[in-house]
Amino acid sequence: MADYPDLQTTEEGREYEKMIDQVLGKEKRDFPSYYGGMAVASGTDFIIASPIDESITYGRFQEPEEGIMAEAVEAAKKAFETWSKVPVAERAAYFEKYLALLKARKLYYAAMVTVSAGMVREDAVSEVDSLIAAIEGILEDAKSYRGRPLGVWAVISAHNSPMASPIAYAVAAMVAGNTVVMNPSKHCPLPVYSFYESIGRYGLPGGVLNLVVDRKDESTESLANDMRVVGIAASGSGDRLEDLMFLQVDDELKFINDIKGMNPAIVYRPADIKAAARSIVESAFAYSGQRLYSCSKVIVTMDEQKRLVEAISEMMKDLRVGDPVDDVTFTGPIISKDAAKRFSLLYQENLPFVISKALAATGLSNLYVSPIVVSGLDDENDLSYMDSGLPVLNIKVVDTLDAAFEEIQNTECGLSAGIFAKDPKVIARFKEEVDVPLRYVNGSSRSLHAANGAVLSSFCR
Repeated sequence: MADYPDLQTTEEGREYEKMIDQVLGKEKRDFPSYYGGMAVASGTDFIIASPIDESITYGRFQEPEEGIMAEAVEAAKKAFETWSKVPVAERAAYFEKYLALLKARKLYYAAMVTVSAGMVREDAVSEVDSLIAAIEGILEDAKSYRGRPLGVWAVISAHNSPMASPIAYAVAAMVAGNTVVMNPSKHCPLPVYSFYESIGRYGLPGGVLNLVVDRKDESTESLANDMRVVGIAASGSGDRLEDLMFLQVDDELKFINDIKGMNPAIVYRPADIKAAARSIVESAFAYSGQRLYSCSKVIVTMDEQKRLVEAISEMMKDLRVGDPVDDVTFTGPIISKDAAKRFSLLYQENLPFVISKALAATGLSNLYVSPIVVSGLDDENDLSYMDSGLPVLNIKVVDTLDAAFEEIQNTECGLSAGIFAKDPKVIARFKEEVDVPLRYVNGSSRSLHAANGAVLSSFCR
């Protein structure tokens, strides 16, 4: 990638590409587990490759031995005894330094997100901006914070927001006086490791922050079921995250649910059908449908169906899948070979219902899949009611506006929902009836930021 300066059309793009070079040029190294301020190796390691190209690797990560997660929780529990008594201003000061670092090197961290997760520059920069905004809000709240910390928090995250969501939740928990065990995505843990090492250089006491990544995901269940953990902040998509809803039986456990849903949208007589289609395509397929707020279901009335499908199909012709460092690429790869296999199976199973498909990427790995739009699915089809976490958009056609509202109420929305309409009464009804954390109106869900719930009040009593 670094050999092709003509991939960039802006000054920011050229600076960003230099940062890509810096990330790629870093010396390969070992990444251990961390707990109690110690780096812990197991002797069993694994290599993580970038979804951009499997020849891009960061180094060797240590597979945690049995019991390491329990040790990490114990280290956090011991550290809580002293950390919870540190004045809030002193706790916040560690993260003021990290915030300054993020602002000074924003494009470097965006490049790290791109190499780790395959996001294009726009989404990678947004990921860093989301983290900056979240930490600014946390530090502002800290000035008047009077809450009592709870104990050990688990921050468990997937690839959907590899930097903003896990780090913001960890920062909020620690500023509130809690200690943290982080268990990031096995596919792209580099941003979280970078955070741990930065905070360590600023003198954060050992055990306040602990970090374990697991190729087999076995330690996630151990962490979530540890009765010494008082709260879990879960962010992302996939079975590993969704299974957390059923693991813990302690009614006292606090749970921050940042788990991706379908983020559906209603289309009803919009002012501009082409603008609506453009926003829908962006909402569905930015970061290959893997964002926390990616839309995977659109509900449209019969009267609007033909115009909407035609407009979306026209947009799909120009949707470019390719190298995420290239300025003209709309979206890059999906996160893993397992995800690519799932996408291929979904595509084959639903081929009769595919009404539009982006052009295929050429000369790249099978992680560069072509986003698809389907319609006419049976209600029993998984894509009608479950989010795939992949670049698949289901268009559901209903007879009336009332039916559209009934359909969205019966959909697992997750974190957001949207509407495209010009009638203020319809928009007001949507805001009143559709109960979701965030809404988007006549715009793209791409504008919604991760870590929306990273506030101090969520981490205290």
